[in-house]
Amino acid sequence: FGYGSLINLSIAQKSFKRVLTQDDLIPVKIKGYERVWSALESIQFEEEIVNGVFLNIRKNENAILNGVIIEITQEEFEVLKLREKNYSCITIESKDVIDNNFSSNLIAFMTINEKKLAKTGDINSFIPSKYIEVVQNALKNYDDNFKKEFEKSLKNYPFPLKDGFYTFTDPIQNSAAREGIKNYNDSK
Repeated sequence: FGYGSLINLSIAQKSFKRVLTQDDLIPVKIKGYERVWSALESIQFEEEIVNGVFLNIRKNENAILNGVIIEITQEEFEVLKLREKNYSCITIESKDVIDNNFSSNLIAFMTINEKKLAKTGDINSFIPSKYIEVVQNALKNYDDNFKKEFEKSLKNYPFPLKDGFYTFTDPIQNSAAREGIKNYNDSK
């Protein structure tokens, strides 16, 4: 279950050998979670290292969250785990998937480690503008209802935005995010 940059076809494609199409990113809603700006990652803008704040999910029994389902292989899952290294894998039960007769449980990545959760007022913490652009560009490929629900997350940012190109300071994570599965296979 992707709820952030993985709704973007070109970003998702990096974790897959096979060629994805927009049809491989199946829009769904799940109950019991909400999207929040709280996942911390160490990132670098030119010579400056900062705390990047990215989208995350958290439990909220009254919430409904939209995102996409992407069917993955075990190898693709291993690449995603490198890319999402500070997130924990959680299971979303199939009964919590709305408007889909989905019989399998879903896997999602959620930051639960308190040390990796951004808190309002944290210093040296920024939301990368490029990350927001990736998500906004992806929304053009979804229907108006999906866009409207998702865009609620893209308002009233709890941290300042930072412009410019960034990289993850962890080289393995950066490689998985930038080059994806091609690099994973080379390292085996």
